[in-house]
Amino acid sequence: MLILDQRFPGRELIDGPVDSMTELSESFRDIALANRRFGGIAVARFALRNLRAQTVLDVGTGSGDIPASLQTHARERGRTLEFTCLDSSAQVVALANATHGSNDALRFVQADGTRLPFADAAFDVAMCNLTLHHLDPPEAVALLRELRRVSRVTPVVTDLRRSGLTWFSAYAFSRLFTRNRLTRHDAPMSARRAYTKEEAAGLAREAGWQKPQAESFGFIRMVLSDAATV
Repeated sequence: MLILDQRFPGRELIDGPVDSMTELSESFRDIALANRRFGGIAVARFALRNLRAQTVLDVGTGSGDIPASLQTHARERGRTLEFTCLDSSAQVVALANATHGSNDALRFVQADGTRLPFADAAFDVAMCNLTLHHLDPPEAVALLRELRRVSRVTPVVTDLRRSGLTWFSAYAFSRLFTRNRLTRHDAPMSARRAYTKEEAAGLAREAGWQKPQAESFGFIRMVLSDAATV
């Protein structure tokens, strides 16, 4: 029987070097598909809806599909939205550049999200999407502290929230929509490594957020922001 009362200490395959760039690219296409169809983009759009941000840092950007979609949505509505898209993996940054490098509103940077190479309040919003669950608590706190430091308005986190429904949804997606080895391993693993709303808010408090607020979004996702500065 699968027990989800506690977060699982395993590791996702895309968190380490991947021998095949083709396999890695296919896995990120699966993630982009899930973001389009099952709420990843919608929750990020929801999180930014009232913040009037013009400059956004996206930490753990992956293939850059979420910032690319948000930027397109903003442009279609006559708004300026510029993204700095950061990932710790050179492989992933190369993949993102190959996919979105021609978009002048997206800038890709390789750096460690727990030690951001930016000044205090360098961005209106610093966010991460589907990134927090990759980190164990000490690293998660370091990331959240850095997001708070470089955000002028508020940091924003969107992610899965751990539950049986989340695991079942991730497992079903990995069996019905793809044959990719990485996705089939990582999708259910990500659900087991996700934090609950209460756990995520606790990590944010430890990181120095003044009034962390975790909201449910849909059936399996959540948004975390600092309500004291919104």
